[in-house]
Amino acid sequence: MLLLVISLGLSACATAWGATPWVTPTALAPPTASATAAHGSVLPTPSLPPTLAPTPSFSPTARPTSSPPPLFQTRQLLSGVIPQSYLDPCTYLRLRWTPGNAAPGTIVVPFMYHSVRQSGRPIRDNITVSADYLAQSLNHAHDLGFQTITMAELAAFLHHNAYIPPRSLLIIVDDRSQGTVRNHFLPLLEKYDWTLTMAYITGVGNDREWQEIRDLVATGRVDVQAHGFLHNAETYFTETTPEDILHQEIEGPITALETHLGTRPRAFIWPGGNFTARAIQIARQAGYDLGFTAYARGPLMFNWVPLGEPEQAMHDPLMVLPRYWGTTAYVNLDAAVAIAEAAQAFAAAQREQELAWYRQNCSAEDPLPVE
Repeated sequence: MLLLVISLGLSACATAWGATPWVTPTALAPPTASATAAHGSVLPTPSLPPTLAPTPSFSPTARPTSSPPPLFQTRQLLSGVIPQSYLDPCTYLRLRWTPGNAAPGTIVVPFMYHSVRQSGRPIRDNITVSADYLAQSLNHAHDLGFQTITMAELAAFLHHNAYIPPRSLLIIVDDRSQGTVRNHFLPLLEKYDWTLTMAYITGVGNDREWQEIRDLVATGRVDVQAHGFLHNAETYFTETTPEDILHQEIEGPITALETHLGTRPRAFIWPGGNFTARAIQIARQAGYDLGFTAYARGPLMFNWVPLGEPEQAMHDPLMVLPRYWGTTAYVNLDAAVAIAEAAQAFAAAQREQELAWYRQNCSAEDPLPVE
């Protein structure tokens, strides 16, 4: 597995937003190449030019008359991974500096887990962690001041910069893992007063299994989101996946979760890590507003999503969000904190410039509630 390279030398160098017109993702032509990521590995990212091309905005509020202030950049990310924005500058700056919203430098660290092996037993794959390592890494997260958030809280943060803890953790357990959640995660969740998200395969469970899910949800510590309907090799998304399979895998979980749990999922965790432009379009039409890959790219910040080339080609950052692998949790927690601290310092140094630009270019239509 390709691990995040840790370097203590942060760079607050910044790149301008550029002059790309603000358009909606649906207006863009689908890419010709498929973007697939194997569940068992994180693919290397190709080298890209150093300039940052901003992701198109979903809903522009004003067209700036001069180049907006630069965005935060860091050398802590892997080669080819570029932070992408998804809001127009006026909306971004208004929400960034609104009192009571999340402070600049607030991070979300999403972790992906599959299975946990009792300590002392051999681990023969690269997606399983030992019980000891799980406990040590989550204890390290607690010591660093992390608190968990739910998928709804993540959505509110990414869309509106709603307040969340400055160091937020999103634990996602993939597949049909009721026993893993109950036996290994739940004691730790109770210890730290935390929550997790189950990325659940919804098309193969029987009544007993659904009751196990309902029992976990009833603890108040478990949220359930979509991870495909059948989720097998034939239903991983590629450019040749039949249209009926795309709809079954993406829309089927909505009906299943509404029927068995009375809730509608808002996040789609891509089966096998695979996604295509057409699959993302169908997911958007079905009502999902977040999606997660199996790529380990870095932490999430408001209007700042680190993406590799395959995800950038989708032109919809919120549907191809990265996740760290649980097998590297301990070291990547420290790397994420370093990025957050650099982003916080960058925001403090840039605050007056950003507010001045906002007042000049945006305030007539959208006043900034900052004195």
